[in-house]
Amino acid sequence: MNTQEQQARLLPPRRHWARQTHRVLGLSSVLFLVLISASGLILNHADDFGMSHRAAAPWLLRLYGDELPPVDSAFSTAGVLFATSSNTLYSDGEVLANSVGPLTGAVATDGVFVVATGREFLVTSSDLELIERYAPDEPGLIEQLGTNDGRVFVAIEGALYELDLQNMSLSEPVAHSTDTILWSPPATLNADQAEQIGAAALGQAINWERVLLDFHSGRILPTVGRYLADLTALCILYMCFTGVFVWLRKR
Repeated sequence: MNTQEQQARLLPPRRHWARQTHRVLGLSSVLFLVLISASGLILNHADDFGMSHRAAAPWLLRLYGDELPPVDSAFSTAGVLFATSSNTLYSDGEVLANSVGPLTGAVATDGVFVVATGREFLVTSSDLELIERYAPDEPGLIEQLGTNDGRVFVAIEGALYELDLQNMSLSEPVAHSTDTILWSPPATLNADQAEQIGAAALGQAINWERVLLDFHSGRILPTVGRYLADLTALCILYMCFTGVFVWLRKR
């Protein structure tokens, strides 16, 4: 046996290129494989966790890069801000009611809040829990909402009515001086308030199920996420082929 052969025996056997690349890619992509597998398992049980009804966290929404929905209308009374965005009513940034039109007023009286849209009244407790929604039969849009001595007055198509909170009904048109009524003025939101309500509105549109679906497919990161998902899929395919190749080579 010559010297060259002796040295070759002492050296460890060289691994085939398929085995080497299979190992390198497997170790490199293990984190992505775990995340994709875990998100897939959770998605299979999304209904059990109620993920389609749970709004995503505001910090996650920034990953989408979407513009926040605008605030459609806002009124403030007794230190509480009522605002609508994307047909949803918010009280101090928290969801109060859905399928709501733009607001026309908000007042506080007798321990409750009364909020008016063009077509209905929404009454909440002092803890901002929705008590009742009432749509009057009177034709025309609700234009203004105001109070005087604890009484709630409503202006509809130029006529003045009183809202009976006990029976949730409107009186016949009343003759009352509008000068003594404290009408609810629209609120001017600052940048932080508008961002809070816009983020809440976007969170209603983007739930946890959609976030997981986008995470699973890589769409949660614009452009980059899709390429990462594509690269992970190619790695899986490559490892499948090289795994079969190495197994067949051994046989």
